[in-house]
Amino acid sequence: MNNQDYLKIAIQAAKACGPMFKKTFGNAPGVTSKNNDPANLVTETDKAIELKIRKMLNKNFPSHKIIGEEFSKDVVGKKDFVWAIDPIDGTTNYIHGLPFCCISIGLWDGQGPLVAALYNPLLKQLFTAIRGKGAWLNQKPIKTSNQKKLKDAFGALGWMNMDDGIKLFADIVKNSRRPRVLASSALQICLVASGNLDYYATTDVKIWDFAAAVLVLTEAGGQVSDLRGRRPGLKTEKIVASNGKIHSQLLKALR
Repeated sequence: MNNQDYLKIAIQAAKACGPMFKKTFGNAPGVTSKNNDPANLVTETDKAIELKIRKMLNKNFPSHKIIGEEFSKDVVGKKDFVWAIDPIDGTTNYIHGLPFCCISIGLWDGQGPLVAALYNPLLKQLFTAIRGKGAWLNQKPIKTSNQKKLKDAFGALGWMNMDDGIKLFADIVKNSRRPRVLASSALQICLVASGNLDYYATTDVKIWDFAAAVLVLTEAGGQVSDLRGRRPGLKTEKIVASNGKIHSQLLKALR
């Protein structure tokens, strides 16, 4: 199979879960917190969607590894193909009936992100990308903004740890326009890719939160790194995403 085949199956898997996603939006069953953390919620729909995606990926790519948010993570070697799944990125938004949430499916190989599909069934948005082939929203090519000055930039933030969030917010507010907090890392990175935002920074993510979105961003002409400017990997937990033109300014402000 080639990269186009990988993307085709990823899109099929995401869209196959669309009816389930829409059915319990704003009325999700079985809401519980993870590790007794009230800010980290999961629903029965999260679990059902991930299981459905896993089944489709295992059927089509039995030799590939899978890392999902809700279930066990495969041990990944340097030469493995690995799928990273977030069945509902923005679960709290989903629970409360805010339509800023999505299904995120990304495929990585030894060189990093390879294929991406992010689907918001509520707003009928499908972000896709293949490494070296550009990025699209609903099959139309997207590009990042042309903003060159951080002080005039419009962006968004994310965090889980309150102390980290307070510092991040303070650093950004002093150096750019008032940021937004929209609570889906995947979609906020995609909004940087489509030029709606100039940047996004977060202090607490996992690979399933950004695996697909970072490819959409880089293929749209943007840049992504950790807080030290290093290329993100499977274990990265702090992400800085930008249109590329303000990236060095952004990193400097956050240091």
